[in-house]
Amino acid sequence: MGFSLEIITPKGIYFSDEVESLTIKMTSGYRTFLAGHMPLIGSLDYAPMHIVRKGKMEHFAVHGGAINVTKEKTTVICNAIESASEIDKERALAAKERAEKRLKEKDPNIDLKRAQLALQRSLIRLEVLDK
Repeated sequence: MGFSLEIITPKGIYFSDEVESLTIKMTSGYRTFLAGHMPLIGSLDYAPMHIVRKGKMEHFAVHGGAINVTKEKTTVICNAIESASEIDKERALAAKERAEKRLKEKDPNIDLKRAQLALQRSLIRLEVLDK
């Protein structure tokens, strides 16, 4: 028995299907959702997300957002999302190296928060690829 999951980004509906489970990191920690979960609204962290659909686990990199769980469906609204198949490992490694270099330089002209987020996003992408 599954439940309806819809994932929405600023570009529109990214995913809409029946799933058996959803594991996602909220700002309060990781949560796994199954059919019949109690209603909930929460904030999402930058982290890997896993769904089980038709008996197979699928991995995604989620870059912040919100979740709304109702009896009818679970909706994930996120700033950006990438499936493991959409992630370019070489590009993620290069982004990680660039961000680490910027953070090590301690240049006052560098946007520190932006560099930290770039590093976090690249690490999440690499973690998703390792699953």
